[in-house]
Amino acid sequence: MKTVKKISILFFLLSILSVLSISCSKEEPTFDEENLFEDLDDKDDDVVGFYDFSNVDSNEIININTGSSLGLFYNFWSTRPMINQSRFNGASFRNSLTNIKPYVKSYNLVRMMGGRTDNQNTFYKGVDGSGKIITDFSGLISSLRNFRLTGFKPRIVLDNVPWEMSLPKVDDTYGNSKPPNDYSIWRQYVNAYLQALVDEFGMSEVKTWRFRIATEPNYTPHHWRGTKEEFFKHYDITVDEVLKVIPEAIVGPGNLLTEGAATFTTEIIDHCATGTNYATGQIGTKMDFFALSYYEKLDKKEVRFENVVKPYRDKLNSYNQFSNIPFDIQEFGILRGDNGVRGLSLSDATELGASWYATIADLAYQYNITEIYDWGQELESNNLPTGRRNVTEMFLKLEGGIRMYAEDKFSGFSGVIPVSKDGKLYIFVYNHNTTRNSTNSKTIYPKFEGSQISNTTKWKMNEWTIDKENSILMHELYKDIKNTGVSEKTDGRIYGNRVSDRFEDGWINVLNGNLSKYEELSKLSLTVKDSLIGKFEESLMLKVDLAPHSVKLIELIPQ
Repeated sequence: MKTVKKISILFFLLSILSVLSISCSKEEPTFDEENLFEDLDDKDDDVVGFYDFSNVDSNEIININTGSSLGLFYNFWSTRPMINQSRFNGASFRNSLTNIKPYVKSYNLVRMMGGRTDNQNTFYKGVDGSGKIITDFSGLISSLRNFRLTGFKPRIVLDNVPWEMSLPKVDDTYGNSKPPNDYSIWRQYVNAYLQALVDEFGMSEVKTWRFRIATEPNYTPHHWRGTKEEFFKHYDITVDEVLKVIPEAIVGPGNLLTEGAATFTTEIIDHCATGTNYATGQIGTKMDFFALSYYEKLDKKEVRFENVVKPYRDKLNSYNQFSNIPFDIQEFGILRGDNGVRGLSLSDATELGASWYATIADLAYQYNITEIYDWGQELESNNLPTGRRNVTEMFLKLEGGIRMYAEDKFSGFSGVIPVSKDGKLYIFVYNHNTTRNSTNSKTIYPKFEGSQISNTTKWKMNEWTIDKENSILMHELYKDIKNTGVSEKTDGRIYGNRVSDRFEDGWINVLNGNLSKYEELSKLSLTVKDSLIGKFEESLMLKVDLAPHSVKLIELIPQ
């Protein structure tokens, strides 16, 4: 048959080009020539597919039920932390954020109450002769006014305690980590601080903001020099005073460190559920959200997320009042690179960072993580998208869709998130390995069945790819910088999103001199466009080849 011949030729060419195709094994695909185009209105010569996958290893198949629902593909990626909110006072900084607005909705503003090593946010001015505090919140209000010009939503972190409230002064890593000496003074300060916000921005607005009490309070002494019980007291009293000003305030404890240095773990959940409140004497404390920090270290060659998150999810689920509150990762990133070096980068800007982020996203949905705060996914200086930002670009295409059930027998860090949205089917596919030089590529076979497949025989397919050859600028940038002779910091972090971690100042001239090339390399690559595929019998199966660090998004549009 002429039509079958055209199908076979096109399928062969697509395989050579390593684009997505429908296949079964090294053997010739088999099909019933008489019934090949059954139920099609027109026998389209451009359709590829309709092959029998009966010989595919069942361990490589992912069964996707298109009639199932696991909930929304919700947005978890749109809040970023900011240590210095006064940066928003500059118009140039505010304008530099324009290109990230599709990806960001809120900023979590840290160390907003004073006690900083840079001596900013000195709103507390001491106590008068009658014991009343003296404050000047003009700097706070002006910085938040300018912040709001961006259109982002503020989230306020109520730390650190001002230096003068915790004398004698001990200058820890992140400023003052001591509790106040006199909680009557602290209460006055919290009350005045919140009242200043309400007076300026209105109760109806401020009650929609989040208020987090402290940062990593189980990281002693760097963030908290007190004991566990002293933090529980600090939390209870601070919440009590916040609620006096804003009765409907959204409050929660500081994000817990999840490294070995942590001095306590799930005990704060127990305290808020069943402990005696230090402020009210009643049982329990209001906790509207719960948060952790999560950082990966590439030199450890692991993904710790599931082991870290599960005990906290289980503990929250053990209390009815906390089982459905937002559970966030409020600090997040790759803390160290392959060589064990930190640097200022908190990300990996290559395909490895992209496949790692895809792995985390899948686990986040499994454990109902509400949000993951991100320090940034763009390249230093020019805000070009790195690999992880291109993963977020894929997320935007899926946001608001319905996640479907998928069953597989995979080991390691490979998987799929199938999504139904606006009458289309999507499959987010990833393969991650914990070493950069891994050669562990993978072929998988997503198999769609169920109600959304049964009435359609022909589909148009688009595919976007992130791997070493697609959607990544870092390898070319590093090569060009080295070829130009810019000095390399051999003890610096490699492939972070801050290139200055690895190279001396001349790197920026290389970037700017070849900017159009890097802009093109950094775009999310459309690797298959408008390819027509079809189902075999009552299912639609795809053959997906994945590089050792790769992410693909496949879109199927019914025809």
